[in-house]
Amino acid sequence: MTELSVAELQDKLKILRAQKDIDGEIATLRCLGSALQKNRQFTKAVACLGSALKLSQNNADLPGRAVLHAHLGCAYWEMAQLKKAMTQFETALEILKQFPDQAGRAGLLTLMGISCWRKCQWGEGLAFFEEVCDLRQTSAQAGASELASDPDFFSETLERAVVTLENRVRLGREQGNALKILQPLFALIPLCLFTARKSATDVLLSEATSLANQLHKNDIQDAIPRLEVLIARW
Repeated sequence: MTELSVAELQDKLKILRAQKDIDGEIATLRCLGSALQKNRQFTKAVACLGSALKLSQNNADLPGRAVLHAHLGCAYWEMAQLKKAMTQFETALEILKQFPDQAGRAGLLTLMGISCWRKCQWGEGLAFFEEVCDLRQTSAQAGASELASDPDFFSETLERAVVTLENRVRLGREQGNALKILQPLFALIPLCLFTARKSATDVLLSEATSLANQLHKNDIQDAIPRLEVLIARW
């Protein structure tokens, strides 16, 4: 199916509102929010997804509401409003726990873990990642995921996060600032696992270990053994 542009989705939304098609309006607002997010129009994306959630308050489609909370969380996540993002992810996760959607839960836990790592909360993030690892086998056997109905939902968000962290590492190198290299470099390692770049983790982990030792970053030194176990399990 051809992906509609922002303008086309806005036109479609006007028609659906005139027809009082609430379900169609919710679905279109979700698509419009995603399209705006891809264009980095995050404030507008948040407004669209928030409107969709308000419309869905009396909707019996609980997995659909979980999807909206997850999308809204991703928009906040890319705005670096991590507290708001975590609230949305937690709400989506609580809904999905009522359903056999292991893949959706794994995706949300991934984003929650990465959110912790963006705040240098390595231990908390690793706890989420370990849950993701536990869910991987069962998710492959659990059938379709509501969140996976949009196959680009998690992957595009994580790919943009990879680019952001790579840019921060490069900036740290240009400045010759070891700490500004280490933190985004270390945060990049689990993202490599979640974006099918496991082969890159050895080099990144080696450099992160060297920098952590050099800078006496005990928090990262303590997190490295658990991260190594996670990589081995992946």
